[in-house]
Amino acid sequence: MADDDHRTPGVRIERRTVIPVTEAEHLYAYYESSFGPLREAAAARHVVPLEEFVEEMADARIDKLVALSEADGSFLGMSTLARDLDAVPWASPEFYLTRYPDHAARGAVWYLGFTMTVPGVQRNGVFATMLSAVVEAALAERAVVGWDMCAANVGAGFNEAVKAQLGGDDVPVAQVDVQTYYSADFAGDH
Repeated sequence: MADDDHRTPGVRIERRTVIPVTEAEHLYAYYESSFGPLREAAAARHVVPLEEFVEEMADARIDKLVALSEADGSFLGMSTLARDLDAVPWASPEFYLTRYPDHAARGAVWYLGFTMTVPGVQRNGVFATMLSAVVEAALAERAVVGWDMCAANVGAGFNEAVKAQLGGDDVPVAQVDVQTYYSADFAGDH
C-alpha cells in the first residue's frame, strides 16, 4: 500500500498525545461544526460536551493526528487514534482481545475515534492525508484498527472512504458487529 499516494502537498501531520486546554477549547468549534448535525441524524451520541472533548484531548492514550497547513501552520483537521481500548468508553476491549489475541498482546489493537476537517477543506485531500498517517502507523506496528460509523455517515459515503483508505488492496476490512436502535411508541395515537 503506497501511503504517499494519499498525501496532500502543503499539509503536514503532527502526532500529539496531549492538546492543551486552551487549544482544545478552540478546536471544539470545528468539532461541533463537523459532528453537530449528527445529533438529529444518529441514535447514538456523536457529539460530546466541551468538558469531555477537553478530557479526550488531554488523554495521552489517544493520539491526536493534527493536520496543519505547511504554508501558515493553520489547523486543517484532526483524527483521534486510541492505542489503548480502555480509552474508548463505547468499545469493548474484550471483544477485540478474543478476536485478535496476538495483536492485543503486543498492544496493537487500536480504535479510530473521529476524523474532522475544517469547513471548506473536506474535498481537498486533508481527510485522506490524516488517514494516511493512521495507515503508516498501523503498518509499522502491524496493528488492527477498529472504528464505528453511524448509518447517516455510511449513507454519506464516509465509511467507504475510510475503508478504501485504511484497507486498500493489501489489508482486509471486515464488518465485525452491528448495533441497531429501536423504539416503541406508546402514545397510542397511531
